[in-house]
Amino acid sequence: MERLFSTANSQSSEEVSAYAALMKREFYEGDLECPDGTFDVTFDKAMSNPIAITRITSGCDLSFRRGPKHIRNNRVGIRVLWFVRKGSLKIRRADGTCEIGAGFAGIMDSSVPFHATLKRNGEDRHESTQIILPPDFFFAHLIEAEKLSAPVDLQSSEGAACTRLLDILLEYGDTLGEQSSRHLVGGLLEAIADHLRNSFATLPKRQNLVDRRLADIENYIMMNLTDPDLCHDKVAANCGISPRYLCYLLKANNTSFSDLVWKNRLPKARDWLVTPKTRNQPIHEIAYMSGFKSAAHFSRMFKTAYGVTPREFRAMQTADSAPANSAVHEMAAHYYPQQLHAA
Repeated sequence: MERLFSTANSQSSEEVSAYAALMKREFYEGDLECPDGTFDVTFDKAMSNPIAITRITSGCDLSFRRGPKHIRNNRVGIRVLWFVRKGSLKIRRADGTCEIGAGFAGIMDSSVPFHATLKRNGEDRHESTQIILPPDFFFAHLIEAEKLSAPVDLQSSEGAACTRLLDILLEYGDTLGEQSSRHLVGGLLEAIADHLRNSFATLPKRQNLVDRRLADIENYIMMNLTDPDLCHDKVAANCGISPRYLCYLLKANNTSFSDLVWKNRLPKARDWLVTPKTRNQPIHEIAYMSGFKSAAHFSRMFKTAYGVTPREFRAMQTADSAPANSAVHEMAAHYYPQQLHAA
């Protein structure tokens, strides 16, 4: 853990300004206030990537105000999860005030005006840990807690597990490799999400991580069906997972990469063969538009799936194409059931 700032019983305005600049850099823009008159703060940082984790200890009460003007000038969109160890954190927002005591956690949204105060509450020092989440991490793991403003009780076995995982990252975060960091951070955020879901019955039902990853994979494939170079590695890289994990997810869902591609690519090609805007296009153009590298490969795959060649299928169509399409679907179910069961 790296110490970025430390001062004890200072009355120097330069020290306060330096700490305010640090807050702006590490969190977001706002106005720092030190009502006690003496300034006593230590700021440590455990990791910067893929998320930032910091720790603040303070021998004085501190306030931080972020208003509409700050938000307009500094639209960072981050969320901060505060884990209070000693003292409390009082947050005033337009929709009300909450006070997060020791053994509790809370979420602060940088896009909403607030006034936050770190308080000692009779303790010699305030101590809290902050998880600073960029938007992609927050929405990937904690989207259901977007509107949550209540304190989160950590004094349970689930809460203790979240705190223990956080302590591991605090102690070892700056020594971990990129992959280890991502896995541990993902585990911590999923543990927090599970704890929130079990603690607040009002939170919306969430998809589990596997379902979300599968949805990401299918969405990317659907958006890039016409790419002739679509492959495991490209999809995995664009979904932020490894090719090995992609194969594991698909196998766990009783499907394969080729199933996902063909069950969507071939129906699209079938439709383009007969829809008014493209039915006069040459067969080889339809093949390239559908992501095939050659007309011959397209013709072979199409016949395997539907029992007729693309040219024969186009010839079968009449002004009322519904019966023919129905017949072709029946042939597809017979010839190529796995690839087209969801077509």
